This record gives sequence, structure tokens and C-alpha cells, in this order.
Amino acid sequence: MKICVLNCSPKNNLSITMQAVLYLQKWFQEMLDHDEFDIVPAFSGTVDERIESAVKNADLIVMSGAVFHFDVHSSMGKLLDVLSDEYYDLIKDKPITFISTSGMVGDTLAHNRFEIWAERNNLMYINSLSLESSAILSPVGREELFCWFKYVRAVAEYYHDRNMPEIKKQGRVVLLDTCENENAKITSALETAKKRFEKSGFTVSSIILRDKEIRCCTGCQSCFSNRNCIFDDDWEETFEDLYLDTDMIVYFGELHYSTLGSCYKTFLERHASLGRSGIEDEVIKSYFFVLDEKADREDIAEFKIHCEVFDGLNCSYLSDICEIGDNEKIIELCDKMTLAYNSDIMPQNGFLKNGIRSGFAAVAANVRNRCPGDYRYFKEIGCYDEIAPSPYVQWLDNADDAKKDREARMIPYKITLMHLEGLPEVNERRKNKSVSVIERQKAAVQLYELKRS
Repeated sequence: MKICVLNCSPKNNLSITMQAVLYLQKWFQEMLDHDEFDIVPAFSGTVDERIESAVKNADLIVMSGAVFHFDVHSSMGKLLDVLSDEYYDLIKDKPITFISTSGMVGDTLAHNRFEIWAERNNLMYINSLSLESSAILSPVGREELFCWFKYVRAVAEYYHDRNMPEIKKQGRVVLLDTCENENAKITSALETAKKRFEKSGFTVSSIILRDKEIRCCTGCQSCFSNRNCIFDDDWEETFEDLYLDTDMIVYFGELHYSTLGSCYKTFLERHASLGRSGIEDEVIKSYFFVLDEKADREDIAEFKIHCEVFDGLNCSYLSDICEIGDNEKIIELCDKMTLAYNSDIMPQNGFLKNGIRSGFAAVAANVRNRCPGDYRYFKEIGCYDEIAPSPYVQWLDNADDAKKDREARMIPYKITLMHLEGLPEVNERRKNKSVSVIERQKAAVQLYELKRS
């Protein structure tokens, strides 16, 4: 596969994102002999002959760039405009993705903008990646980078031949109908997805949420302490059916004021009994929806943010959010989820999760005596650790000092890359998928109480 990397970073080769690209080149070109990387400087915001040639010959385009003020850098934005305005015939129908290494809340806005640009210019957008800057120095970060690019390559190949993917190991998909009333379009889409997943080799189950007796959360907060809800209804059984032994979940519903409606919200609010620490089971998710009579196009953008917030908290991999149209699009998105499953893709480390986690950690610290399970969870993942100030941070007041500082910060990345041997170790995804999430959460509280006593 010929891969064109457009390096849009203002730091050029001193970019940490470029170090991530060099990891990919070493694994997939040098070690696996799969690809040919053509890394092209593209910071000027213009398209020269080299960029034009690289894009023309590419089977996959990777935009490598920085995030400034919650958006792509202005030079990258200019390049995107030039490509779409003057080189549309060159880029259309090309598979494309974006990688950055800020890993912060604001990256979501930049990557969403890139996705909108790609889709409106008829490029085949593939889910992009934002890593923490220091993540690729760790085995887990390199594993995430490796699995993400496996997925990107697989999707690019899928767009080329459209062959149905078959699962590498047995898995389970749950299709969740969240509609208040039966909707013929949703029922048809759910049946199309069911047939496609089964054809790929998955075991598929369906849950009709409106058929369940689930009472509204009253906010009594009794579950804060012991993880036991005061209600005895269908919520716990429905939740376990949804998550236990499940690898992927597809949500179907009507979009109503940027959400899936009160039937789903009632179910979601009862998740409070699990605590604010999330589910932590690395499940792959997609959301398919139709617009109700009161919805408009703005609701779609808002809904995407809602999904990113919730799935960021729950460490899920958000595959797609898509308005239900023809069956071909549904089949394509089901196949993309299958490719993500085959690639052992990991949840995003950036994209809202850290910001949300910090907020919930602060709440848990304030009421630690009432929610010991939450407090213990956040303490164990280091939310209350004080970060020591770096002795290497120096005052910078001119361009030469800034360049020397960038060069110094590149040293650990270059050393790690230089001594890299073999491919990253890929760990088993969803290790706890056969263990009740509810029982695990209750056990966390009980263990805290035992330690305290």
C-alpha cells in the first residue's frame, strides 16, 4: 500500500506527531514490508508538485499535524481549503485519516472539523487518532498506535475492494432499539445490521428498550455508598444483557433534541448506581439514528458531542455516528466495526476522556465518604497524585532557545525509536467481559470498606 503522509506540523521534523509517523513507518514498511511511506512536508499551506504527485499515487492519505487553540493549525486549514477548492478531482474518493499528539479535550474539535471537511469533499474518512504526547514512549501508547493503524490500513483496503470482513475470533454484538414507539425504518435498519454481523460470523442479540420495565432515577443517592439501587425492576438484567460477554454495541433510535429520547435517557440515568468511574470494558460502539419531526441538522452535531462525552467516560471506542439512509451505508458501518474488532483497536486516550475524568474525580474527592468506590477508583489511576515540576523547564525568550528546547524534547523519542525492536505486544481486549460489571462495582466498594476497617 502506498501511503502519503502530509506533515502539516509547524515544527516540521521536530514534531512529536512526526515521531509517531516514523514508528508507523518502521513497523509497517521496514519490519512488516507492507507499505511504502512517502512523507512530504506540507506546512506552507500550498500544494507543490511533490504534494500533488504523492497524493495522486497514494492508496491512503495520512494528515499529520498539530492542534492549536482547539483547531487544526491555520496552515493546515489553508492546505485543506486549497485541496478542496483547486484539487478536488485529485483527492475525491481517497481514503484519508488524521493523527495528532496533543491528546487533550480540544483535540475533539479539531478532529471533528477534519472529519466534516473530508466527508463534504467526498473523501473516505477513517477514524482519526489523538495520542498523549508522551504516550508513544510507553508500551501501552505504542500498542494503541499500532492497533489504530492496523485498523486504518484494513479500512483503506476495504474501501478499495468492498469485500465483507470475517471475524478472526468469536464475538458478540448487541443491537439496542431505544425508540419510544416502534419505528419501521429503525426496525428495518436493525434487521439489516443483524444479517450483516451474522454473515461476518458474530453472535447477535437484540434488546428492545421500550419493552423493559425501567423506573426513573429519583436522585436519592443511596447507590453512592453501596452501589445498590432502591428499585427492583428490569434495569439490572437489561444492563447485563447489554454488556456481559459483549464486544460491540450498536444503538438505534430517533434523534430528539440532540439525544435518543427519554426511553434511552431513563435507562442511562440508572447507570449512576455503577458510579462515576465508568464501565472500563473497551467495547466498540456505533449510533444509528433517524431524525424525528422536530429535529434538524444541527441536532446531529450536538448528538455527536454527547456520544463522545459518554463513550469517552466509559473508555469505549466510538466507531461511527450515522443517520440511517440506505442499506449500503449501514452495511459499510457494520463492516468498519468488524474491522475495528479484528484490529484489536483500543479506546481513545484523548478525546474528552481526561477532562471528564478529572471533573468526576474532583466530585468523588469532595464526597469521598459517600462514594468510596468512586474515590478508590480515581485514586488508583492517579487522579490525586501531585505531579512534580520538571527541572528541565526553562525560560524561553527567543527563537534559537525555542528550537534548542524542541530538539531537547525530541531526544527521548528518537532514542526510543532507535532502539525499537519487534512489533508492539497486543494485549487481549475486554478481559473482564464475562464478569458482571455490577458485581465488580459492588466489590470495589466492599474492598474499600474492608481496607478502611
